[in-house]
Parts: sequence; structure tokens; C-alpha cells
Amino acid sequence: MEEPLIIQLKQGDRQAFERLYRKYWRSLFDRAYKRLQSREETEELVQELFTQLWARRDSLVITSSLEAYLFTALRNQIFSHLRTRIVQRKYATLLVQREHQPFNPVEDQIYYEELAATFQNSVEKLPEKYRTVYQLSRHQNLTYREIAKHLNLPIDTVEKQMSKALQLLRMYLKDYVIAVVLSLNNLI
Repeated sequence: MEEPLIIQLKQGDRQAFERLYRKYWRSLFDRAYKRLQSREETEELVQELFTQLWARRDSLVITSSLEAYLFTALRNQIFSHLRTRIVQRKYATLLVQREHQPFNPVEDQIYYEELAATFQNSVEKLPEKYRTVYQLSRHQNLTYREIAKHLNLPIDTVEKQMSKALQLLRMYLKDYVIAVVLSLNNLI
């Protein structure tokens, strides 16, 4: 029963993809939510999983059932996300330790301004549709449902655009974050 659906997906059939999305989204969401305990993080993670599934549809190699493939991919994404969260906590701890060092407001202001400018430039580099959804979500604190209504888009489209915006921001900021972390290590 899944075999024809997988073949259709590999051929770029959007309706087949939508059927897969509707069939598996809730169970994937529930599984991820048990681990992450954050609705927003869970939505982003599951959305990213489906985005990657669509992007890699041509090269999919599914040796077991599609369901097993999706849950394995989800498990891997959760582990990766949790590793990232651990690294973020580690460097947050380093920042707290840094607070006990002599205060240098000029240096801190320079770091803050540079970070803010770099982040703003990254947001500005986003394609307009992704930037709009990102800004409505993060700056105006609208939910995906409110954004969908405001832009007259399906909620799935808003979720996909937000996922892509976050993916692009991570890519744009990756090298900068590494440089900041290395410089923090030199300061501590």
C-alpha cells in the first residue's frame, strides 16, 4: 500500500506528498513533543522533516516501511536538536561565567551591535516571503494561524515558509556563531 505512494512521491507528485503529510504529521508531532516538551520546537522539527523529505524525494532509499523511515529520521533530528540545545546551554554557562570577569561596557556594546547587525543582515537576505513570515512570527508574535489569516495563505504554507526561513538563518549565521564561540573561549 505504501509502495505506490513512495513511487509517486519520488516522481514529485505533490498530492502523494500531501497524503503522506496528513497521514503521519500528528503521530510524528506527538512523538517529538514527548521528547521536546515545546510546541513551537516540535512544529519546526516536524516541518523540517517533511521539508527534507520533499527536497530529497528523488534520492530516497527506503528499505523498511515509510513509517519506520519517518520515525527514524525524526529520532535523528530530535537527537541533533537536543545536542544543539546542550551546546547552547554550555555556552550560556560560559557567558554567565564571563559575567564574573571585569565588566567592559564598550567591548560588550561592540559585540552586541555587531551581533545585532549581522543578524539583521541575515534576516534582510531572506527571500521576501520567508522574511515576511519570520518577522510576523518573531517581531509581532503572531501564531502561524494568525499569519496564515493575515497573509491569506494556508497554514501549511506558513509553516513551510517559517521552517525554510529558520533553516536559511541558521545557514547564514553558522560561520558567525562559530567565530563568536571561539572568541568567547579566548576571553574566558
